[in-house]
Amino acid sequence: MTAVVAFLCADGAVIAADSMMTPSVAGIAVGHHKGLKVEIIAGPQVFAYAGDHGQGARCKIMADTRHADFGLGQGSHPIDYPLSLTEALIDQFDRTGVTTAAIDVSTVLAFVHDGAPQCCVFEGPIQPRLLDRHHFYVALGTGKQSADPFLRFLVDIFCGSKQPNVREAVFLATWTLDHVIETNPGGIAGPIRIAVLEPDLNVYQPRTLPDNEIDEQRQAIENAEAALRRWRDEMQSGRAAEGAPHPPSAPNGAS
Repeated sequence: MTAVVAFLCADGAVIAADSMMTPSVAGIAVGHHKGLKVEIIAGPQVFAYAGDHGQGARCKIMADTRHADFGLGQGSHPIDYPLSLTEALIDQFDRTGVTTAAIDVSTVLAFVHDGAPQCCVFEGPIQPRLLDRHHFYVALGTGKQSADPFLRFLVDIFCGSKQPNVREAVFLATWTLDHVIETNPGGIAGPIRIAVLEPDLNVYQPRTLPDNEIDEQRQAIENAEAALRRWRDEMQSGRAAEGAPHPPSAPNGAS
């Protein structure tokens, strides 16, 4: 099992993943170990995968070694580069005996096009989908069922319809993956790994977050949870914060 969360931010991109690797035979899990699922590759780009490790690795190698051939950062539209990757990968899979129907990838790639950050999701038979300011986050992998509703809950509270910045998205991605790990014991596991594409001297550069920065996000999560508990206590005591609703009155005759 696995979980990947990605954001296209107002000032960059954020991609985060758990570390559980689950080898399988004929769809049956045969073991667990931990590995790196989100990496910085040439371009500069940030890549992560969920699902089939072999197919995901081939997608990463193609983006890492042939990005210059496909004109990364050039062309009339940001989708041109992902489409070139899809065409080349489908051709490669076909030449090695993997039919289009047998291709099943779940990968995400952050890159820079004409000076602007982009984040593209590849699903199923390597079909690309660019995130945009109206659809700026995604969850992939078998942990998607747990990640999606919680991610939507957090985004509605902290973002509304506005794209987060990189700092905010790192916080939301960490909280979401912590939630997925806690609610899927044994199938999805830490450590959480996060890489960002952020501006540095007006040029977008990738960076892998060190453990201490991810720990700082966990402290921020604890602070947010504590603030909610304080609000709950005030509401229950009738001392709700200004503007907050008071608890409903008991029905007539009820104790």
